[in-house]
Amino acid sequence: MIASKQTPAVAYLRRSTDRQEQSIGDQRKEVLRWAQQNGYEIVREYVDDAISGTSAEERPGFQQMIADAKRGDFKAVIVWNSDRFSRGDVTETEHYRYLLRKANVKLLSVTEDYLAREGIDGDVLRTVKQFQNRQYSISLSQNVLRGQISSIMAESDPGRAAPYGYDREIVAPDGAVLFRIRSCPGGTREVYDKDGKLQAKYTRGQALSKPGKECKARLVLSDPQRVQVAKDIFKMCIDGMGFGSIAAELNAKGVPGPSRDFWGFTTVKAMLENPTYRGDLVWNRRTEAKFYCVQDGRAQQRQREIGEAKVIKTSKDRWIVIPDAVPAIISKDDWDKTQAMLKKRSTAVGGAGHRDRRWLLTGVLVCGDCGHKFWGDPRRKGRKPGRADVVTNYYICAGRRSHGENICQTPSTLRCEEIEAWMLGKLQEMVLTDADSVDAAVERFIETMGRQNSVVADAERIVRELKQVNDTVTALTMNIDPANLSMLNDRLTQLRLRKERLEEELRTANRPVTNNDGCNMRNWARGLVERLQAAIGGVRNDSTRDAIATYVDHITVWPSRRCGEMVLGKSARLLWKDRDRPFRRSRCNPIGASGFEPPASWSQTRRSKPS
Repeated sequence: MIASKQTPAVAYLRRSTDRQEQSIGDQRKEVLRWAQQNGYEIVREYVDDAISGTSAEERPGFQQMIADAKRGDFKAVIVWNSDRFSRGDVTETEHYRYLLRKANVKLLSVTEDYLAREGIDGDVLRTVKQFQNRQYSISLSQNVLRGQISSIMAESDPGRAAPYGYDREIVAPDGAVLFRIRSCPGGTREVYDKDGKLQAKYTRGQALSKPGKECKARLVLSDPQRVQVAKDIFKMCIDGMGFGSIAAELNAKGVPGPSRDFWGFTTVKAMLENPTYRGDLVWNRRTEAKFYCVQDGRAQQRQREIGEAKVIKTSKDRWIVIPDAVPAIISKDDWDKTQAMLKKRSTAVGGAGHRDRRWLLTGVLVCGDCGHKFWGDPRRKGRKPGRADVVTNYYICAGRRSHGENICQTPSTLRCEEIEAWMLGKLQEMVLTDADSVDAAVERFIETMGRQNSVVADAERIVRELKQVNDTVTALTMNIDPANLSMLNDRLTQLRLRKERLEEELRTANRPVTNNDGCNMRNWARGLVERLQAAIGGVRNDSTRDAIATYVDHITVWPSRRCGEMVLGKSARLLWKDRDRPFRRSRCNPIGASGFEPPASWSQTRRSKPS
């Protein structure tokens, strides 16, 4: 009977770190006690653990609570203290308080009775208190950064996950070793005593006892197996192996990665670029600070820009480097050789140094087995005396190259020349019927677009497709598994590009017709046809690649099934339909030959299930 008369409420619990703050358990206990004493029943709780309160957007529990308030199944939000609700500025905090009030939900505090008080005294007290909460975070940011700078200048590691191959060792003021911490896959941390015996394991989120401020932390070599793996990575790079090949080699041997059970392209790259392995203590290579940054060796105030990534790379002039402060895993000579190889790779054919020779199907060719894109891979197959290297270009699956067979089990290599020639032949057949007349192709395109105006203006269809894309993105982001993170990133990138194209189509469909539309469309179509002709003639640059992406939405290849499919873009679909397609001819053209070598019969193939 008592419970039925109580007002339904929810508890919001938050702490920024596992240091110097009341724990989630303590907050929960106080909120429950206060709710029972004041006639409220806690029907749900929302938790943001180890997340700063300076920004509401980065707190998933908080955002879910604000969204759920609109449903009306609770009438109050109870926090231990107002700084648990927010350490943002007054404008942001009052915005979310207004959203709760609009949903007829009160914001209540265990320690501050004025939080729900109406009138001028409540407004003034809330504003002053919120200003104090915000200033506390700003001052704390400055003090923490200043302490980290002091630690690094004293050759003490200021606190972070140690690079692979190293442990963090905690040393007492008298120089005695207290314990060492080793970071393991899955966010697990292992604690060893001074004799190297395992004392405890802490899973992700569990608080680890912190040493006193007078203690010092330093990087030391980890167990010999890890150190040897780090050495092998640098040796493989010096011997000419790429990031993905190194990762695949480690995965094939069953070597666990630094943070996951397998190695990835970016993990290897980050290790090879980390100066710690040559023996230097380096800090401030990246930052996620909101209020202060390191400049000229001091904490300087900064303004975080709107839309800025949470973690940003800092320029080398802002790094703090203490030479020879860490046990080196590789020699400085091997370090220099490694950096020379990295520089060479960055300027290799198909890399950032040769933007005018990009692969024609970059971003278009996709592996259906794992969802990763195909990368260009120039392979040298011997050298004739007095001549340049014999190079054959292939497309290979980025998932298999980066992570090995753990991600994509079936090896796949597509000969660049053959698959590009087949694709260009299909487009030439469809667009350039009169190969000697660009004008004829342009006029046919304009005529087709005119007859298909109802298709172009099909705004309802585009809106439905946009909704499907948005629903898919939401489903993916709500079910992220760290083991599939790289694959999900690729899939989300594809969906983002698809959404951008649909939004552009929607703007075109809703745009009023003007006298200049015909001229503009004709110029656009002429440029598109000319770039297609250039690609057929062998030109490989960003312009021809963009033209291909306009005609072709994507080409998916399933290595395990030895088949594939090309899906036309919207502009090409209209031309393909206008070209007297046989009855039930699909807009997709399957690829079905052994070894992915295009047969002559492809041009007549209908869409069918793989045999």
